[in-house]
Amino acid sequence: ERFRSRTGITGPFALYIGRIDENKGCAELFQHYCQYVANTPNPLELVLIGNPVMAVPPHTGIRKLGFVSDETKFDALSAAKVLIMPSYLESLSMVTLEAWARGVPVLVNGICDVLRGQVVRSNAGLYYTNRTEFVEALQILAANEQLRTALGAKGRAYFYQHYTWEVVEQKYLTMLDRLQAEDREGIEP
Repeated sequence: ERFRSRTGITGPFALYIGRIDENKGCAELFQHYCQYVANTPNPLELVLIGNPVMAVPPHTGIRKLGFVSDETKFDALSAAKVLIMPSYLESLSMVTLEAWARGVPVLVNGICDVLRGQVVRSNAGLYYTNRTEFVEALQILAANEQLRTALGAKGRAYFYQHYTWEVVEQKYLTMLDRLQAEDREGIEP
């Protein structure tokens, strides 16, 4: 509600968060989204959060909000139907983890091994490798609330199983204990 009242966005939407940059897959995202709109009755809007370093096409379905506060970003995540992550190269997508922490499914670029791997392991979203797959996946996610809810629940569970502070801290402590024990025993790490 707070996000919608601040932005005037009242309908359902897909969300992109990050630098709006060709190197982040945004040019392809815009092309794919335009094809999605052309082939979909009542399509989701595409809301963009982040600083643009490329032109955003003038399209009635694309809303560019620019840089926003963390509160607005997290409110947008909570209001979104799906987070789209079009990047070709990611080592770990923090915004994907943030979406999962809020129970929001993701649609990621399957050309990126890391993003595809995260989605496959978590079972918390879909991936695409071309325009046709993007359009079909976004249509499925937009239309199927039960699927979105199930994927979002899997994402939340995956986040809490692997990425909370306590879990990450315990992994480091376990690793340090193991290294210390190996050092005492004179074992090469």
